[in-house]
Amino acid sequence: MNKFAKNVILFSFLSLLFVSATICAQPTEKGLILKWENIQRTDPKTKLFEKIEERLYKFKTEQFPFDGELRILNVIIDDRMSDFEYGYIMGIIEVELVDLPEDFHMKYSQSYGLWAQNNTLYYDDKTNEWLSSKEYFAKTAEQAEKYPFWTGSLWSFADPVLIILVIFLIILLLFSRKAQKVNKKYMDSALESTRESLEISQKALTLSEESNKILKEILEVLKKK
Repeated sequence: MNKFAKNVILFSFLSLLFVSATICAQPTEKGLILKWENIQRTDPKTKLFEKIEERLYKFKTEQFPFDGELRILNVIIDDRMSDFEYGYIMGIIEVELVDLPEDFHMKYSQSYGLWAQNNTLYYDDKTNEWLSSKEYFAKTAEQAEKYPFWTGSLWSFADPVLIILVIFLIILLLFSRKAQKVNKKYMDSALESTRESLEISQKALTLSEESNKILKEILEVLKKK
């Protein structure tokens, strides 16, 4: 086997490993449910969380008055935002608290809403694990502190259009300032010309009045003769 053939085989093997790793790293319903179970189990407000069967649990919490069965109705993995640079994959666990009284959500809407936040998770493709909402937003805030929007993400978000637009605005601003200076110079020159014209007109008017006065005196003298 020559060197070229060996390189082809090695490249193919490495590519296969990469593809396999990528496939294995994809978020799964099983992983999502396992993380959700752990979140429910370790919640300080949870007093009882025991698995009865697949997607059915005994559940008791202090978050609101409930001691009964918790059922998973549906599991959703939403990857519609994953293609964006700062996108994400969201996992949603739709549940039912079995045999709730009809007025439950009216009485405990706020506390139920706080608890229900644990039913939405986010997949971290760097660590290949599901994060609770609290973990996800804490990590997002940490990244925002390390890489402020105006120093990194702003430029990468709209490159190269944003850069061209900023450069165009800077050039426009410079030309605008230069135009203002030129306009001011012409306006000052025009004002000076106007001022000089007014002074000349004033002098002409004064001379005209003096001439009329002299002519009037001459006429008075001639009349006396």
